[in-house]
Amino acid sequence: MRPSRLSAWLAFAGAWSTAFSVSSAATSVSPAVLSATTDLLDAGHILHFLDIVDAFGHVSVRNPDNLSEFFMSFSLAPALATSQSIITYEINNATALSLTFNTSVTGANIPAGFAERFIHSELYKAFPDVQGVVHSHTTEVLPFAGANVPLKAQMHTAGSIGTQGTPIFDTGKLPTSILPENQPHDTLIRTAVLGDALARSFSSDSGVVLMKGHGMAVRGSSVRDAVFRSFYTLQDAKVQFQATLLGGSTGLTPREAQDGANTTESTSLLGRAWQLWVAQVDTAGLYVNDLRASTAPASAS
Repeated sequence: MRPSRLSAWLAFAGAWSTAFSVSSAATSVSPAVLSATTDLLDAGHILHFLDIVDAFGHVSVRNPDNLSEFFMSFSLAPALATSQSIITYEINNATALSLTFNTSVTGANIPAGFAERFIHSELYKAFPDVQGVVHSHTTEVLPFAGANVPLKAQMHTAGSIGTQGTPIFDTGKLPTSILPENQPHDTLIRTAVLGDALARSFSSDSGVVLMKGHGMAVRGSSVRDAVFRSFYTLQDAKVQFQATLLGGSTGLTPREAQDGANTTESTSLLGRAWQLWVAQVDTAGLYVNDLRASTAPASAS
């Protein structure tokens, strides 16, 4: 979609969203999809509030009603996403099917998606247990990838980082069969082939891959889990950097990291973090989750 068409669409979506009600959303999709997409909007807002993403970066969630699909907003700053920016994608080749809450919008009428949607599609394809994916350009992790120094779990809340060291994905080392010379060498994951290469770089020890000169990709058992892991990867990078200045740190033992992840990513403790983060974005003034009654605009009379 051209910029002028996108601007027109955003204006239309904003007006439509003002008249949109939570009750109408609840009747247009299943309860499971409504829950997943509500979390998806909260996730984008939380990631921005916590300084994990800015105007760039994206988050997605697998469709609980159809595991061959996922939900993600069209190309838009995560902080500004609403129900009317969510697209239903087919995991196979990241094909946009329709707007999730306006299924009459299909094909060329769907606003342009993120160029790097293949990060999400290929991770869902490679890992059936993954239900949420975050990609960010978080500044704190960039020095580690640039210096070829893997992150290791330094604290119990970052146990999912693992203790063997996060893989570091470097597009500059890819063969031309994956990144041909006639394609942009801007570190972006623009194709399914590149997305597959990134997915293959994940290790069983870590839910995070650092991306040299770019950022990180994070997988989770839910979109909430992916956000939690993203935030504590940022915090872990700060701790590891400071520990290095003090003479180095071996980090956690494998048992400590695994048990820490099991504890802090449990439903109870993950829910505690999520409750706080949602309360923070609800009162921040910028973010609107029109799938939740607490922040939905009033219905038009």
